[in-house]
Amino acid sequence: MPANDLFNTLLEDKNLGFVVGNSEEFLYEKIPFNIPALDRITNGGIPKKKFSLFFGGWSSGKSYLASQLCKTVQSQDGVALWVDTEMSWDSVWMEKCGLDTESILVKQASNAEDAYRAMEAGLKNGADLVILDSVAGLIPEDITENKDSFGYSPIAWQARSWNQALIRLLPLLSHGSALVVINQVRGSMGPVSAIETMPGGKGQQFFAHAVMETRRGSYIKEKDERVGFMIKAGLLKDKFGGERWEQVEVPFRIEGGIDTNETYLREALEKGIITKRGAWYYCDKFPDQRIQGFDNLRAFADQFPEEMKKIVDAVQILD
Repeated sequence: MPANDLFNTLLEDKNLGFVVGNSEEFLYEKIPFNIPALDRITNGGIPKKKFSLFFGGWSSGKSYLASQLCKTVQSQDGVALWVDTEMSWDSVWMEKCGLDTESILVKQASNAEDAYRAMEAGLKNGADLVILDSVAGLIPEDITENKDSFGYSPIAWQARSWNQALIRLLPLLSHGSALVVINQVRGSMGPVSAIETMPGGKGQQFFAHAVMETRRGSYIKEKDERVGFMIKAGLLKDKFGGERWEQVEVPFRIEGGIDTNETYLREALEKGIITKRGAWYYCDKFPDQRIQGFDNLRAFADQFPEEMKKIVDAVQILD
């Protein structure tokens, strides 16, 4: 610590509220996805005391990834809140995603102010995780209660409401919560149709400590039937120490979520640890084996965990 009178004077003045830069109040934990590729690019998961924004097209995996953070919190006996502005909460679906629906608090907000109050309560009380799904459903009470006309739409009403709310919500992160907000992308109504925008305006991206984009990749097929799709995810902004900016793909199956073994197998294929020749798969880690078809490769990984660990270790070494 510098031997400086000004430094000590400012530090000791409690009204100013200065603390040293390595104070414990700046420390934070992370909530892992428990999805290897995503935990790698986020350096261990989504941070507490921070605001993270997930955005992407419809049905691109945003809510699923948020649900996996809730699943992690539940496994640690923490408290997760889900603020649903789209009236889309589905207990059956969330149970398929691995959540204990008896141990998560859900608020279906009737308008934006109702959602803000729910998030404010969660953050003030230090809930481990507060999810907002989504910004697109934040409709101010002035709009929902207007009796005059369905056409009533003051300019930028949603962006004004949302950005004003963030100014009040973000200081509450000091109580220890992770705030994860889901948003959608829309086509711009400008002269160039290829431009994408988000409900709530651009300000939220400046407020966010982390911004993750998801997109839907190719379909996963079994016996010519679509059983899932690849979730493409990447960090566009990161203010909590991540250093991985590459886009990753994780296989999402509608009936079974994300299989960790399958994720590692696909990474092993990309890195050349497993090679494919025709319909056959080969790996130096088990030279006496050749496996026909990817489904059989997945089955092999599940049946022989010791052999699978060799692949996992090899992938992690190359990361």
